[in-house]
Amino acid sequence: MKKYVFKNQNLVAEEKATISIRERGFLFGDGIFETCKIINGEIFDFHLHEARIHRALKLLKFSAEISDLEKKSYQLIKKNSAENGILRISISRGIGSAGYLPTNESAALVIIETFPARELPKKIRLGIAKTRTPGISFKPMSATSYVLAKIEAREQKFFDAAMLSDKNFIAETSSANIFWVKNGQIYTPHESCGIVLGCVRERLLKIPELKIKKVKAKISALKNADEIFLTNSSYLVILVDEFLGRKLSKNLSKKIKYFFKA
Repeated sequence: MKKYVFKNQNLVAEEKATISIRERGFLFGDGIFETCKIINGEIFDFHLHEARIHRALKLLKFSAEISDLEKKSYQLIKKNSAENGILRISISRGIGSAGYLPTNESAALVIIETFPARELPKKIRLGIAKTRTPGISFKPMSATSYVLAKIEAREQKFFDAAMLSDKNFIAETSSANIFWVKNGQIYTPHESCGIVLGCVRERLLKIPELKIKKVKAKISALKNADEIFLTNSSYLVILVDEFLGRKLSKNLSKKIKYFFKA
């Protein structure tokens, strides 16, 4: 089956969706991306992703034509028969550079794609990365730190790796926000620890029954945790079986998934 993508306003076959070598997203990683989960043809919490896109564009000081982003996303889902899977939105500043300085010779480039969902491994093992978090609140195209952390995890035969901030606080993993449980209390890193402000994390923090505490914590908090779980837009909630080889409970973590059924 032929796959399609949106390239700005045009719906084109994937193999024809080429970009210029002068595109700033390619040259400098000057742009953002957003990953959304598709469940039964619906984009999970699209409004949260769209809000994060607007915040990121404001921080990077450029604009893009995204007024019909949701409409085009659903058009693409239907065209690709992507009832369940992943929607990815990539936005590059465009073409025009004097060194690093943007010259705004062209409008921003917006690419929308769909992908099939990937299955999680049967056992989720978590380690620690030497690579530090970049301290950016959105998902930048220049994701070198996360790539290196993911490679570290693979080399240690872990699914993922916890990353620390420049001040040695627990921050996130290479691909997810992180939560841990100690004596029935749920904790997650404070925004000041240099984390991506994840949409699933945002949803959980708004659930009053969970009483999640945002903290600045050292790695010892994870080493002594009763439970650890991760959240991202691809899998929503990921229950961690082991941290550095130590087996973890899942009693409270399993209940977290209940809040995503509504």
